Amino acid sequence: MPLEMARSILDDIGRTGIAKLVLFHVMGEPALHPHFIDIVRYANHKNVAVCITTNGSRIEKNDLLNTLIQANAKQVILSLQTPDENTFSMRGARGVSFEDYAEYVTSIARTFMNNGHESELVIHFLSSPLRKLMIPIAKELSIADTSKKLRSHLQAWAERILKGTSNEHRLSNVQRQITRARSFKENKIFINDRLSFQTRIVGDWATHFDTKVVNARVGYCPGIQDNFGILWNGDYTFCCTDYDGRTSTHNYSDTSIQDYLSNEVVQKVVRGFRRFRVLHPYCKQCLGDKNMLNSLVKQVGSIVYFKWIKKR
Repeated sequence: MPLEMARSILDDIGRTGIAKLVLFHVMGEPALHPHFIDIVRYANHKNVAVCITTNGSRIEKNDLLNTLIQANAKQVILSLQTPDENTFSMRGARGVSFEDYAEYVTSIARTFMNNGHESELVIHFLSSPLRKLMIPIAKELSIADTSKKLRSHLQAWAERILKGTSNEHRLSNVQRQITRARSFKENKIFINDRLSFQTRIVGDWATHFDTKVVNARVGYCPGIQDNFGILWNGDYTFCCTDYDGRTSTHNYSDTSIQDYLSNEVVQKVVRGFRRFRVLHPYCKQCLGDKNMLNSLVKQVGSIVYFKWIKKR
């Protein structure tokens, strides 16, 4: 995205207050942007709260970590996701070993714990308890698919980050929280007021648009009701996985944020999901699956997960 467009969007949000939080992330790595630091600083100048979602591999470069803290980034989400060497290999990362990556993450976590600032670091872990039911096309994807495995990963990372530091006394409290963690729910483990672990269930939403599926007719997605996106070229999107604009109907260059959100095309999708009806072709594919049974499970599962499990 051109720097001028990013600044214009932040101007609008700062002036109207239309968004509570701006996330620099739609299925991409924001730290790759050549003007990333300038954009974060500009958001701070406009009193716009920002959240950075990153894999952390570039945070140590060019003093980016301290820059984010000094710019009062409200939250940094570090997508650890794959917490051990075996699952890390699924990501196909080149030029970095798991141990090197783990050192990056540990260093970042300790910096957030020790510095006097207001920014929060959340380290994300994935669990895959539904892989044989909700994610039948990814049976090989196994990341903490039992509560025991998930707790083991969380325990290992808590020890890695806390042991040998002035915060080691917090370990016993963190361990008590970990004993209550379950793979079939979203968990939040508080390390201190600036660092936490969060787990979420992995899904296969929006991963099968090039294959023939049985389209969904019913289902639920919080999507546009909770967030919307603006892609690099100004195209609006109402899906957090729509990195190539398949749900785009307007562009920021000729349509204001307010006009986009109030547009009938967008509002129709919102009304549909409130009645558990899937109306947009992209959503029908996303919530569908390769056969009737899988599609039905996924449609019902989307309602159960987003309206019940996730809220709890």
